[in-house]
Amino acid sequence: MTEGRIPHAWVGQDVILCRTGTDDWELVSLREVGELGVAYSYKTGDVEGQPVFVPWSSVSWMRPPIPEDLEASEAE
Repeated sequence: MTEGRIPHAWVGQDVILCRTGTDDWELVSLREVGELGVAYSYKTGDVEGQPVFVPWSSVSWMRPPIPEDLEASEAE
């Protein structure tokens, strides 16, 4: 995969991530994308946590956030 392709193009941006086995999603900051999986940091307001790595088998889907996602995240 080249750097300009999704999901590599999203590195450094906030994305909505849904883990395998759940319908719940999280607003995270995507740090790295590789063959084995992705690394991201949890977002709470303007504060970011430590990087977390998850293998691709643990990722159900991810996408850029839409305004409704951000409103729901702020309400939590």
